[in-house]
Amino acid sequence: MSNRARRVKKNFNQRILRQFSKSFAGEIILPGDRSYPRVRRVWNHAVNRYPRLIARCTNPDDVIRAIHLARDHDLPAAVRSGGHSFAGHGVCDDGILIDLSPMTQVKIDPMNKSVRIAPGVLGNQLDHITQAFKLAVPLGSCPSTGVVGYALGGGTGSLTPKFGYGCDHITQCELITADGRKVTASEREEKDLFWALRGAGANFGIVTSLELRLDPIEQVLSGHLKYPIRHATKVLAFIEDYVSGIPDELYLLMAVLPHPGERMLNIGVVWPGEPRRGEKVLSPLRKFLKPVEDTIQVRAYLDEQRAGSDNPGDGEYSTCRRAGHLENLSPECIEVIVDHAANAPTEASGITLVYWHGQWCSKPRDDAFGFRRSGYHYWIHSYWQQSKAGPQAQRWVHDFFSALAPLSTGAVYVNDLQEEGEERVRAAYADKYERLCQIKSEFDPTNFFCVNQNIRPALNG
Repeated sequence: MSNRARRVKKNFNQRILRQFSKSFAGEIILPGDRSYPRVRRVWNHAVNRYPRLIARCTNPDDVIRAIHLARDHDLPAAVRSGGHSFAGHGVCDDGILIDLSPMTQVKIDPMNKSVRIAPGVLGNQLDHITQAFKLAVPLGSCPSTGVVGYALGGGTGSLTPKFGYGCDHITQCELITADGRKVTASEREEKDLFWALRGAGANFGIVTSLELRLDPIEQVLSGHLKYPIRHATKVLAFIEDYVSGIPDELYLLMAVLPHPGERMLNIGVVWPGEPRRGEKVLSPLRKFLKPVEDTIQVRAYLDEQRAGSDNPGDGEYSTCRRAGHLENLSPECIEVIVDHAANAPTEASGITLVYWHGQWCSKPRDDAFGFRRSGYHYWIHSYWQQSKAGPQAQRWVHDFFSALAPLSTGAVYVNDLQEEGEERVRAAYADKYERLCQIKSEFDPTNFFCVNQNIRPALNG
């Protein structure tokens, strides 16, 4: 056993392990096992935790047994599907890691435009299956993100302006509650729970099956315009004027991303409608200032998904991220953005902004998702591979965020949060937070599911 594995405070005795393994169909991984160092890690390598046992579940009954094991021994439990949580909630110290990644079943019904997925299904896997029938769910473009966790937290993507968020497409959830019960939630049964799951799902149980509505999409008009960072003030000021007249369908992203040499401002667009109309909509954007590069063209939606991630590339990375929301790109906002983005510590440091607009992004819906806001959703991020680069990268992110926060609304998208405290979780859910606390007290009164952006049970009576 490695020195690191010894950081686990106490191992299970053999009698408990034998008892558990008799009824558990999946793989059990312990500190000292050859695969433990690899399997315990999550995508964000800044998070470095050591669970007492990893239970790799293959079916809902395995999930129930893992929950009971944790409860019987008063241990924390982390739940992982894709392991892509920026806060690292897919692992915990000295507890049970309930790993759902082996559960990858997909059943698609193209005639009724619906799909049922297990929690281990990743974004690129679902895109490939649904695109075989020219259908899709609005998802982010990172291929390794778990669909279920992403959609339960909201689920944004390039199709959101036209079709809505991932949580808007959820039609049914099957889950295991904190007391080990199998529950189905939909518009017809467990309506309060169904409301809560769509936006705050990690707090109420472990979803073992998710049914999603699909939208028709085959191709998009999409691509990027790239400008040297020295033109960023002019470009962002133009964007602020341009967005006031764009149709609801247009997805518009601005980012300072990793680029060799001089930093570049990247303007990304996705138009899912009729291409000729899209060309007219984009014409002012493409003509106002000649870019270094213009890659906008009609392409398969699947190709756009493959090209769209802002991750730095292959390899093991640590990351720091802070996110927020701007109502507009005022001259003051632009000055802060340009000053900090131009002085990033590494090429793998930057800011991304998405302009949300239209009915899906601004009008209330009957679910728990708390980030339906017009304006600019932003996240400031830095990636690094060597530990000595971490302090400078994190300091840059926090300084940038501190400068932009006074100009922001205070709203935040829950899937963007790291470990930032209860106040920021409340900000993610806004006026829906108190109702969520009430529902939490019904389905998880002891707060067993707490390794998440936690909503605490209401103290009734």
